Amino acid sequence: MNLKNKTILVTGSSRGIGNALAKKLAEEKAKLILVARTETELKNFVSKYGDEHKYFVCDLENEEKVSNIVSKIKAEVKELDILVNVAGIGIYKKFDETTKQDWDKSFALNVTSPFLLTRGLLSVFLNRQDSLVLNIGSGAGMIPMRGRSAYCATKFALRGWTLSLAEEHKNKSPRFYLITLGSTITNFGDMTIEEKEREHARGKAYFPVDWVASKLVEILKDDKRQIETVIYPGEYGFGTWKKP
Repeated sequence: MNLKNKTILVTGSSRGIGNALAKKLAEEKAKLILVARTETELKNFVSKYGDEHKYFVCDLENEEKVSNIVSKIKAEVKELDILVNVAGIGIYKKFDETTKQDWDKSFALNVTSPFLLTRGLLSVFLNRQDSLVLNIGSGAGMIPMRGRSAYCATKFALRGWTLSLAEEHKNKSPRFYLITLGSTITNFGDMTIEEKEREHARGKAYFPVDWVASKLVEILKDDKRQIETVIYPGEYGFGTWKKP
């Protein structure tokens, strides 16, 4: 797929993987719709990369706000080629320390907001020949881990939902695709970028965020992609992984 002039919506685009991906897509001459809750970063992006890109500020944890932002996007955007659900949260706690608020927040951001955005924008995809929904999964959606039960539950759910929709939408638009991704050097989870960089220097497996963004662009451009790609940093020479 040639990404030039494709209309691509990226959530979580003010930082981390979402921001790095947005920059790569802008270099590919795509037309971006950026969704995040930090307006300053979104304004800076549009100022740097051009006002052909649009942004919408939204707290994706809030169902009512997600519904409102869907209505605003549909009012301004008549055609959508790709939706990339990047925004998410990693709450890593033992089960007896996990609160109902932790559980609700995790599912709201990691599962419910992709569902609401995808369902709400479905009509905007229907007349686009190569339209695609790309969800960012995790190894935590395949591997159970101690101290991360809430996070794993959301990623198992996202994986099952995405792969089921890939079957349901076989041979029609939009198609659904999942990338199951290993740990990346961002502020996601319970460690800072600096802490992860120090651990990575000691040999712990982490992907550089720019590498991940480039890989995502490669996948989007690949017309022969399968419905899921699984990539872990240790398999690409980025350190050694040990199960938590």
